[in-house]
Amino acid sequence: MRRALILLISSVIVISACKREVKCKKEIKPYVNFLNSDQKDAKDYILDLFEENDLVIICEREHRENTQYKFLKDLISDPRFIKNVGNLFTEVGMRSLNPELNQFLHAENIPDSIRNAKIIDFQRYGSYHAIWEKYNFYDMVNGIYEINQDLKESEKINFYPTDVVLNYDSLSVDYLKRFWNNKVVYRDRLMADYIIENFESVKASDSNRKKALVIMNFRHSFNNNFKDAKGRGFDNVGRYLFDKYDGKIANVLINPLGFADRKSDVDILWAPLQNGRWDAAFIASDKNNVGFDFKESPFGNDRFDFWSFTPHNYKYQDIFTGFVYYETPENFQIITGVDGLVDDSFIKEYKERVDVWTKAVGNIFEYETNDSLIFEKYNKKNRYKKEGIDSISLQINSWLIK
Repeated sequence: MRRALILLISSVIVISACKREVKCKKEIKPYVNFLNSDQKDAKDYILDLFEENDLVIICEREHRENTQYKFLKDLISDPRFIKNVGNLFTEVGMRSLNPELNQFLHAENIPDSIRNAKIIDFQRYGSYHAIWEKYNFYDMVNGIYEINQDLKESEKINFYPTDVVLNYDSLSVDYLKRFWNNKVVYRDRLMADYIIENFESVKASDSNRKKALVIMNFRHSFNNNFKDAKGRGFDNVGRYLFDKYDGKIANVLINPLGFADRKSDVDILWAPLQNGRWDAAFIASDKNNVGFDFKESPFGNDRFDFWSFTPHNYKYQDIFTGFVYYETPENFQIITGVDGLVDDSFIKEYKERVDVWTKAVGNIFEYETNDSLIFEKYNKKNRYKKEGIDSISLQINSWLIK
């Protein structure tokens, strides 16, 4: 009986091993083998980077994608982050929100209705866009407030939005034209200068926490290796920060989708990186929460196809320190709109903003102007699957054998 049981267990192990062996096509086996070696989970990987670096940049997915914010909130609520880092800079949100924003985030026991109204107000006046309808900013502000409620004053997280400032009191066609040509054009340089100025103040302060996490989207997070065909550096926040803090800064890509075609910021055809090979490898290895350096990994040696708009010969390890994989594209969740963002009390001002913006630069962001569509799109929380997810999944699954 004992021998029969041993043979049965051995058979199960062999069968399982065979299934793993044929689960994926040979082209992605090097990636799967790497992932099946000892890897850190995503949060620990980021936190460990702070042991050698003062700044860590995370390249977030598109702003509408919300599962990444579950990861980001888990990261900043970790005791190691609270004790050793404690400072957050984001692309999203105008810098003019401070000092009021941090005063709010450091306050305690604000009644829920007042707290919600205040965060809505921050969102309405926290972007140079006519409206920032993406849920990510509301989610982050609310999340930091809740985290801070359980912390001593010296432990509370400090939040510094970095985007350029639009003065709503000066809103006019001429003002917006000047703003568009003199602020938005130089936006990356201005955001980087703001981060440097405030981070230097953090380092010079009495606080024991002299490190910071920076969250930037897409090219804003690329390092200073990224240059054009003539060897000139691109106007990216990451470039300026890497120039300033050489040797004490890292940048990490959180698994995004790439661009099959991009006509505008609101007209994008999405595709998986490396034609789906990477996502398939994570599925085959049954891992969806892992982080690692690009160097000395098969992922780092792949062509940098996250940028396809100019010819280049970069590999991923040339542009990013590391990679975090958190959830597969099928689990990505798009969230737009915030309950109460554009209600009856704000719709008139919203329409006035859209009218002035349209006259100044055209309706390039395709703002809604019909009342029912405004309320439907902006005034409630809407959840979606990623556009084109069926074709994206087909590309990924083409590398798997089922």
